[in-house]
Amino acid sequence: MSASGQAPAAPVPPRRRRRGLKWLVGVAALLAAGIAAIWLLLPPERALRLALARLEPALGLSIQFDGAVDYRLRGTPQLVVHDVTVRAPGTQTPMLQARRVLLALPWKTIRSRGADLEITRVELDSPQLQLPVLLHWLDTRPPGDGALPPFTDGLHVRDGRLDAEDWRIEGLTLDLPTLHAERAVTGQVAGTAIVDALRIPFRLRLQADRPLAFSRVEARGTLSADSGEGRLDTRLALEATRVDADAPGLTLAPLRVAMDARWRAEGTDLPFAFGLQGRLAFADGRLMLAPIGLATRADDVVPTFSAGGRIAYGDVLEIALDGRIAHWPAGWPALPAPLSQTDGPLPFAIRYRGPATLGAPLSLHVAHAGARFDGSARVPEVLRWLDALDSGTPVPPLRGQLRIDRLEVPGATLEGLEIDVDDGSAP
Repeated sequence: MSASGQAPAAPVPPRRRRRGLKWLVGVAALLAAGIAAIWLLLPPERALRLALARLEPALGLSIQFDGAVDYRLRGTPQLVVHDVTVRAPGTQTPMLQARRVLLALPWKTIRSRGADLEITRVELDSPQLQLPVLLHWLDTRPPGDGALPPFTDGLHVRDGRLDAEDWRIEGLTLDLPTLHAERAVTGQVAGTAIVDALRIPFRLRLQADRPLAFSRVEARGTLSADSGEGRLDTRLALEATRVDADAPGLTLAPLRVAMDARWRAEGTDLPFAFGLQGRLAFADGRLMLAPIGLATRADDVVPTFSAGGRIAYGDVLEIALDGRIAHWPAGWPALPAPLSQTDGPLPFAIRYRGPATLGAPLSLHVAHAGARFDGSARVPEVLRWLDALDSGTPVPPLRGQLRIDRLEVPGATLEGLEIDVDDGSAP
């Protein structure tokens, strides 16, 4: 006996050691045989073809790829392909092209050879998406989300690009943690929209009641607009109801947007609140907001106003708004008497047709206490004037005619004035 009073353990008989070794070798052999069988029966390209054979009719799309297929069996099986092209039926232009696509499939999908179709995860690197073709495909789909397979670990996009006819989004990222037909979906989207010389970076959190045939959508986050003359930064909240999800294009009514905004330029920092409500329709490459109502709430230089009308963007930007400025802004140059003695609302009308940068002349009509201005202005010039208001001229860069029923100046009262206004900057 040992010092502890216990007998030493009996040695394992050689026969039992050999039996355990054989069992381990057998398990390893079975695993290797299983992997080899899957590899032989479902080589990478064939496994992907089987998955696509189920996925293509479910989505109503043609999916093609070039080059070799990378394959990983450990953990969740993954397939990686390059130079992927996705087309909608009856269209020559690809709906989607991607440099790299990762497709992760659960073992049950592989064992069933795609009959039990479930997708664990999809990653798209540098995809290019054509918005007109995408909308055409959505219009041709049956009602609802159809046979969309579940994406249990979601859909993830990096460095994407979305092309419309007159604008585009670059640096597009999209993260949807999970995706199921007929279920609510949440995600993060970011990128930079480019319209002419205007750059609009955004980062939003999205929520919809279903992935494709959604009826309600919400977005919250940040959106900016950089024109080169200055930058508008906003924090926004958007909510909308989709009207007739099976109709062509996209129609949201009502659409509600609330923004806390700040315009920044050299020497200028102007905070204000902005709200919009109305109907948005996008079809055939044309965006229409009509009818809409919009309003601002501000102090100092930015006017507090409400207006209604329409805004459209296709080949050019078109604006037609009629409204009222609540009162003469405190930060604007003071009015002479008797105009300064009336603090009532100022009716106004704006008409514009030109590039999205607002570089073309904007038609402006304003009335106030027996005075009326009919003329035009260029928004970039007005913004530069506001930026230098403390040290520059008090006369805004306007062109047109000012009619005043009665004006008091030191030592005289003038009636029936008509003044031609021209800042001299017209070409």
